Amino acid sequence: MGGLDSDSGEIKLSAVLDLKTLFDPNSPAKNVSVLGDKAYHKIYEVLFQAVISEKANLLSARKTTVASTTTRLTACADAVRIVVKAGASKIKLKTIEAIVDHITQTLPTADNEYCQPLAQHYLKALSILFEHTPNAERLKNSAWYEVIDFCVQGIDQYLNGHHRGPSSSARSFPGTHLSASTAKSSTSNGHSQTRSSSMSRQNVEDLLQTVCLLVSPSGAPIAERFREVMDIAVRFLQTQGNSVSQVHQLAFSIVNAVLSYTCTDQTSFSQIVAQDIVPVILRFWQGKTIAKDEMLNSVRDEMLMFIFAVYLHLERSVMDEESHETLTILEDLSDAIKADYTRRSDRDQLQLDDLEMVDLGAETSSASPFSLHVFRLRPHNIRAERNWGNLQAISILERVVSLGHQKSSLAGKNEDRNIDQHPRKRQRIAQSSDRIFFSLKSENEKSRASILQALPFILHDYQFSAAVLEEFLDELRSCAADKRGNVASWALLAIARHKAAPEISSLHWIGVWHLGTRLLTFSNTCRAAALQLHTILAKNLVEYHNVGEDVNSMITAAESSGPVVLSDSAISLIAHLLNVRVTEVPGANLATSNHIIRWLFARWNPGTHIHPH
Repeated sequence: MGGLDSDSGEIKLSAVLDLKTLFDPNSPAKNVSVLGDKAYHKIYEVLFQAVISEKANLLSARKTTVASTTTRLTACADAVRIVVKAGASKIKLKTIEAIVDHITQTLPTADNEYCQPLAQHYLKALSILFEHTPNAERLKNSAWYEVIDFCVQGIDQYLNGHHRGPSSSARSFPGTHLSASTAKSSTSNGHSQTRSSSMSRQNVEDLLQTVCLLVSPSGAPIAERFREVMDIAVRFLQTQGNSVSQVHQLAFSIVNAVLSYTCTDQTSFSQIVAQDIVPVILRFWQGKTIAKDEMLNSVRDEMLMFIFAVYLHLERSVMDEESHETLTILEDLSDAIKADYTRRSDRDQLQLDDLEMVDLGAETSSASPFSLHVFRLRPHNIRAERNWGNLQAISILERVVSLGHQKSSLAGKNEDRNIDQHPRKRQRIAQSSDRIFFSLKSENEKSRASILQALPFILHDYQFSAAVLEEFLDELRSCAADKRGNVASWALLAIARHKAAPEISSLHWIGVWHLGTRLLTFSNTCRAAALQLHTILAKNLVEYHNVGEDVNSMITAAESSGPVVLSDSAISLIAHLLNVRVTEVPGANLATSNHIIRWLFARWNPGTHIHPH
């Protein structure tokens, strides 16, 4: 490295190019793999001295030498990036801190700008350094703060220059403080705008990437910088348009990482964040979408995780807020997610074959987050997990909206009591259940099918009155009679997930039971019907003497009355019927078992898979 370690004050470009070739990740030299921390530390020292020397030359260069000096300095910066990438997994803490100190101290210039020949490669090198997770985890708190402050300052000045006015919904979080250098650059319009205008969007993406990598480890000292980090991430998202990209995923990842700390320890702060980010999610979700756009799906994954993290804070906001602003935004967001889900083709929505039907007679319980009482998601299916997340988000939002409507309804009743001397008709306040009924009764077939998929999730979180539940049950019976097997099956699953209020007459459930026994004999509804019938029996929603004849027919005349296909829910139902039959008619034990074995072998061919495939 003699050409780099030169006393002439000017490095040899050929030496830099040789070093880059030596560490080229596509074809590294054979002896590079044996280098350890000490060797890399020495290489970094030589490179850093070369950069400092060339930076000084650039600042004092004449017009005739600026171009050549800039070329050498850019080459040195690129060499730093390449060697940092090569050694990131091999260096120790002292070397990591040396790289951090060099980048954060060398990149800024005296007039608070970035040295442009260094900016692109140095910011990339900083993010590459922490892509190796142990490097971020081992960082001392003081160095962690140094890097976070450096990145926050850069993003802050980019926003000040490229987005002069704050977003209409932007707010500064209480207690947010930036370092003295940031405050100075933010108040100095000339410097702020000059530096930020020289920063590219790629530079900002690298800064956000570094912040994301530093706040993600569980042991990160977020407590001292959570306000600054959250403030810059929220401001960045609020100033963006409707299209999404990798940089938006990074910003949302940062928000979610910080929320993992603040959700329980800083509840008021988290509530403010929730109110600020929900309008951003609404704006992004209303943009044009492509179901198979992996980047968009990744960003939406982060948005859904945000909703799951803050829904309790949103509930508090809706209950505390005097106006209906948050409630209106949440209604719009729920409608936007439902509309987007409805627009998808059938194959891009949650499929019945994505689900495992739960054996209600088993004592085992699933710890999976993708589980309701009567069914759960089959494992290792990312596409289905995303669809499940969309439906669960709709359920959460509808629950929060329901609380808001309940609050409005109670307020309206109190107003009526205060003016009882002058009775008047009040406009009926819309209930959240009305929104669901409207979708269920929609003439748009895709809209009906989509809300039926969401309904098991909604019923899981809702506390409806007995009258509303009874009305739901009647509407679901109508949907279950639909000739399209997909619509009927999801209606049956919603009935199975239906919370049975004691006030609901058993006559309603007997009608539902008879519908299920009929649909059990059709291949496209058999699986869902078996689950529905099993649920009714397991919850004792009907008396045995009212359905005993049907139970007997399912067993003794299985060819015409039993489950027409062999599936998980059909097997669970038949096993339950066996126990019920043996309990109610003890003398029929042997005959019942023979009938069930005959049904099993009539439906099962050992050379085929049991449904679902």
